[in-house]
Formats: sequence, structure tokens, C-alpha cells
Amino acid sequence: MTTSALSQGAITYQAATYAAQIDTVFASRRRMFLAISVQVVITIFSTSLVFSLTHGPEAVWILLWCLLDALSGGSSSLGTLSRSVRIPLLSAVIVTGTVAFIAAFTPLNEIMSVGSVTGEDHNVFLLALWGTAGATAGVRVLIPALLPKRTLRIVTEAIGGRNPTTSDLVVSRRTKSDSDAFVSAVLAEVRRRDVELVELAFGIDAEVLRRLCWELRNRDVELYFPLFDLGLDPARVHARSATDSSGLLISPSRPVLLVRVLKRMFDVVTASALVLILSVPLLVVAIAIKISMPGPVFYTQERIGLDGRPFRIIKFRSMIVNADVQLKELLKSQGTATQPLFKVTSDPRITRLGQLLRKSSIDELPQLFNVIGGSMSLVGPRPQRDGEVALYQGSDHHRLGVRPGMTGLWQVSGRSDLGWAQAREFDLYYAHNWNLKNDLTILLRTFGAVVRAAGAQ
Repeated sequence: MTTSALSQGAITYQAATYAAQIDTVFASRRRMFLAISVQVVITIFSTSLVFSLTHGPEAVWILLWCLLDALSGGSSSLGTLSRSVRIPLLSAVIVTGTVAFIAAFTPLNEIMSVGSVTGEDHNVFLLALWGTAGATAGVRVLIPALLPKRTLRIVTEAIGGRNPTTSDLVVSRRTKSDSDAFVSAVLAEVRRRDVELVELAFGIDAEVLRRLCWELRNRDVELYFPLFDLGLDPARVHARSATDSSGLLISPSRPVLLVRVLKRMFDVVTASALVLILSVPLLVVAIAIKISMPGPVFYTQERIGLDGRPFRIIKFRSMIVNADVQLKELLKSQGTATQPLFKVTSDPRITRLGQLLRKSSIDELPQLFNVIGGSMSLVGPRPQRDGEVALYQGSDHHRLGVRPGMTGLWQVSGRSDLGWAQAREFDLYYAHNWNLKNDLTILLRTFGAVVRAAGAQ
């Protein structure tokens, strides 16, 4: 290639780059600019208010926290709701706590009198500092919701927008096979719609993907390349890339031994505490059952637990005596005898008191003794009968790989309102992705589900 040709190529490249820079709208930075603007307002308001109340160095400490938060990159963490709040909350816990301790609870006046906080100004200072941190976190949660990303979905046939911020670009097979035409078509639509996120609904050649990423950089546009539905917790999936290959690294579905031991300790301590706290209500319910209907207070039944081992589940009796004898005919009459979820709609075997116990989930409380004994956990898939397990197919057995629970993802997502297919998906997701954080979340959601009596039968 001649020198003149090289020079001409360089000039053409520089001209194209310059044109792209002029055309850049930086639509994806709207959230960051808004966050910075609101943060400036919060900073001015909080420092001015604190200074007007204290006339001391407290306002300087507030200003210092805002500067540290900005330097830590807080204003740029606006991609998703979970990530948007992470940095400001971390700043609030670490930076605010440290600043508050140094300023309010150490004898700074002996070292640097100009920065000490004394007397009744302590409370004003702490309230203002945590208030500023809270307002900062709140703003960063709201901004992505108020200004959602405009998405362009690249498809080969019209699908229809999933939400008002998503639009489709239908490309023909010919355009898809022509890399220059494909990249040009995407860029033209990105400029026309002021798009901030491009989503590919099909696979493309690695070289074309590289070119598209390079061209989209001038407009700060993100590129989303979806994979098949893994059904895994995102925390278990990590991207691993090198110069010769890229792929996904999926961590084992079973947590390490320490986490399993901590879960067991949490189960025993929490269940024991609940038994002590609820001992009087449990006794009252037992007396009410004994007085209101003939037969035993407790109902026990063989269920299949961890790794397929059977155990006896304990419940307050909510049905008539010998209710199990009628189960087969009731399931057959409603056409669900072949599904591994033996639930009878409008069950005639449930007593009047039993309906109240079931609606409030009080009938499940004796299972706390199963938890203490180790046959169950506080959180996990609900244990099923051997007849239900006999109907399992394929990966259905994976739900037996974790200890069954008093509550679970299925229970807080609809309980008896869900069919077997939906309940199965929730249980399999839990079995593959359980961790202590998710367990605590499910326990908290359980209280809301019980109060609403959602899906209770």
C-alpha cells in the first residue's frame, strides 16, 4: 500500500471519528448528570441547614462526606436499582460512621479544636449526616426508575415492545449477513431513537460484534447479548474472558460446608426461640383442638426429606379423623391424581377450626420441632408424600437435594394458588441457588404472606 493511500485512510478515519463525536448525544449520561445536580442541591441544603443551626464545623464535616462520596464514584452507580444504592449505602455505613465517631465522640479539641463537635450539636450533626446519606441513596434508587434506559432490540421478525422504552429494529437476512449494512442500520436507528441500550435477539459473528461495540462507544451505548435462560442466581454466574475464548463460569449449586453449618445453627437457634416465645399460644391451640373436635391434637404423616429419606412431619390436626382415606377419591374426582401436588380444592375434610388454623398457617407451627430435630429447615421446598415423589420426572428430584422447609420460595409466591408447574420451578430455583441471604429474604416475605393469607387453603 502506498504512503498516499495510508494518509488518505488516516484522514478518512479521523473524519469519521470527528463526525461521530459531533453526533454524540451522550443520552446514557442523563442519569449521571441528574444525580450530580440533585447531589449538589442536597449538599448545599444540608450544609446550609447545619451551619444555620450550629454555626460550627459540623457543616464542614457534612461537606467532607459529600466530597468523599463523589470521589468514590457514587454518582456513576446508576445502572440497576440494586447497584445504584450499593455505593451510597456503603459510604453511609463506613464513611459516615467513621466521620461521626471522629467528630462527635473523640476529644478532637485536644488535637485540632477547629474540627471538634461538642455539646448539644452532637445530635444535630448525626441526624444531618445520616439524613444526607439517606437522601443520596434514595435519589440514586429513584433516578433509574424515573429515567429508564431506552432500549433498541435487534430482531429478525417483529416481536412487539415489552414496555414503552423498548423498540424493535427488524433486520432482513440479507442485512444480517452483510456486516457493513448491519452495523450501519443499527447505528442509524440508535441515533434516530436516542437509544442507550442495544439488545441482540440472535447470535452474530464475533468480528461483527466487535465492530458494533466499537461504533456504539461514541454514544456511550451499552450492548446486551442475551443467553438462554439459565434459571440460576446471578451471583453464581461469572463471565470469564480471554484473548482466545469467552464463556460463563457457574459456581457449584451447593454452598461450602461453613455456610451449611451456619444454616443449621440458625435453624436450631431460631426454631428453639420461637418454641419458647409461642409456647402459650401453642398450648391454647392444642386445647382448642381437643375441645372442638374428637381425635388427636397433632397430625403426623410420612413425608420424603433430604436425599429421599422419609420422616414424620408434625402439624396441628385441621381435618377430620381418617382424612387420608378419602384423599385418593377426591384427587380423582377433580382430575389431579396424576400430578405430584396432592391439593384438594374446597377440601370437605377440613373442619371449621381447621380452616382458621390453615388460613393463619398456625397448623404448621409444630413443624418447629421437625426443624430442631433436623428433618426440616425453616426455609426450603415443602416436603411431599411418597406418592407425590413417585410421580417426579427428570430434574424434579433435585428438590430433594436440600432439606425441606416450613416455608419456601413457593409459599411466598402464591402457595396453593400455584399449580405444580409453577411450584416446581420455584422449588428447583431454590434448590439450585439457596444461600443465607435468600433464606432471610424468604422468611421476611413469609410474614407478609401469612398476614395476607395469600393462597391459603
